[in-house]
Amino acid sequence: MMLSSISAGELKSLLDSGGPVCLVDVLPPEYFGERHIPGASNACVYEMAFLENLTKIVSDRDTPLVVYGASARSREASVAVEKLRRAGYREVRELAGGLAAWRAAGYGVEAGQGPAVPEIAIADGGYVVDCAASRLEWMGRNLNGRHYGTIAVAGGEILVKKGGPAGGSITLDMGSIADIDLKDEGYNRMLVSHLKSDDFFDVATYPEAVYVINGSELLPEASTCSLVYRVMGSLELRGVKRELPLTAEVAPQPDGQLKARVLCDLDRTRWGAIYGSGRLFEKLGQHLVNEIVTVELFLVAKMRQN
Repeated sequence: MMLSSISAGELKSLLDSGGPVCLVDVLPPEYFGERHIPGASNACVYEMAFLENLTKIVSDRDTPLVVYGASARSREASVAVEKLRRAGYREVRELAGGLAAWRAAGYGVEAGQGPAVPEIAIADGGYVVDCAASRLEWMGRNLNGRHYGTIAVAGGEILVKKGGPAGGSITLDMGSIADIDLKDEGYNRMLVSHLKSDDFFDVATYPEAVYVINGSELLPEASTCSLVYRVMGSLELRGVKRELPLTAEVAPQPDGQLKARVLCDLDRTRWGAIYGSGRLFEKLGQHLVNEIVTVELFLVAKMRQN
């Protein structure tokens, strides 16, 4: 019978007895360098060369293996077990609960030579948006396919309190709307002119769109590798202001900057851009245009220097 897991206590007894086992940490090397179980080797399961690297550690497929990852929540160890069994390793077990269970049982760890991985946290303060490094990407669809392009970020500031976005605003330059999929210059100009017209975003009258941040809440179950927030706020577009909650993934950078990514499906008709809507018009024929515009916003912001 092939065993699938081993408890922290069982592994400790096995290691103390000097029993035949090869212990492998399957996390990335920076986490292995921060702390690992004494005697463990490292082969990151996320790397394409995982099996090749593992073979350098132990080539004999009959050698008993125990692999471990971060915790019971994280699945890297179970993925490694499956890969190793498919590769012909005959006795592979997963440390139940991973490194977290080992430490919770009171067993020691040792540090490698690499620097410790810092805790993910955002410093409170005001962050000024780097417009040159930020951008909005959009995608619209109709019966013939889809078009996609960009809109420039004109400015903005994000206020962080208690580790999360609490206020601020992001301004978009609607006059910068560009299409990047149409290679024919004539068709490209025609599409962009149409998007800027009062059929869609009426850029001559409303040259900017502004998203105002009113607050946020952390979604701790969304990701273990970045900070994900439910952001409460409103979007003013075409002179219409409506509430628009967003989900934002935020990653603090080593140099103190923030990088953020927001992905949402925007119903343009809520802001008066009703052209070609099948909900609002009949007999559109080839002029039918999907109401939903997919928006992906990439932001880079720097701490304001007082």
